[in-house]
Amino acid sequence: RRRRPRRARRLRFRSDAAVKLAVVVQRYGPGVHTSSATHARYIAEHLAPHADVEVLTTCARDDETLRNAFPAGTESVGGVQVRRFRVSHTRRPNRSARLAHRVLHETHSVADELKWIAAEGPVSRSLLRHLRRRGDAYDFCFFFDYRSYQSFHGARAVPSRAILVPRAQRDGMIGAHVFRDVFRGVRAILYNSPEERSLIRAAAGDVSVPGVVVGAGADVPASPQPARFRQAHNIRGPFALYVGRLDSRHGCAELLQRFEQYSQLPDGRLSLVIIGEGPLAVPAHPRVRHVGALDDAGKFDALAAAE
Repeated sequence: RRRRPRRARRLRFRSDAAVKLAVVVQRYGPGVHTSSATHARYIAEHLAPHADVEVLTTCARDDETLRNAFPAGTESVGGVQVRRFRVSHTRRPNRSARLAHRVLHETHSVADELKWIAAEGPVSRSLLRHLRRRGDAYDFCFFFDYRSYQSFHGARAVPSRAILVPRAQRDGMIGAHVFRDVFRGVRAILYNSPEERSLIRAAAGDVSVPGVVVGAGADVPASPQPARFRQAHNIRGPFALYVGRLDSRHGCAELLQRFEQYSQLPDGRLSLVIIGEGPLAVPAHPRVRHVGALDDAGKFDALAAAE
């Protein structure tokens, strides 16, 4: 028989008590500069005045090894309670890369896809135990990044409360078989853009769960100071700017290659300034400046200064 499409259910908050929300993300806190962590922080801090918000995350800080760096337990970060759980085992990048190649380019099984998700990590069995045992204490759980171990297994632990913030990109992994059930099985999906929504629907087929495009939002300062950025980093002359993670998934290798070609043109007058961190090394070049991770004020100063 044809499956009857699921009716979109309105998300209702309880009226008799404060709404309790969990924000589940791989890493969070001081020294964590990934876009997923920043996005989760925006959501958590903006919801905190209106609900009882708790961030559930791991003790990892860096994304290469995913070693436990923060102490397990609870602390307040930016006025939001953060509950950290230990990582069960560190990440081995070579193993993750081998499994990713198998999933992307070879005939493989669902078990191979599950092994790749675990290899990407961070694997925190204690975080998942918390969701299985105490998930009903939250009205809704926001899971960030559909590819993460916590999102895949956590959303399956509390499907009636799971709201997915997929942060999907146009890469081969979105077509993995295991993710179709994630997109179809959560309570709702919060998309960053109409294009992301179209991408997920094309990859997963019939995604009939409620979904809305909300983006991430940003507090744009009224008067950014471009001179402050130039002085802080001793940057002169016109420049192009990249802000984001330094990762081949984000096109950074191609960006650097194209800039090398551009810099050799007679009218190639711009320098390139890069803000962000990640596993991709920035090659030494007289017209490329890597200034590392900056806070929001520094980023907007740089945007105002950029050509």
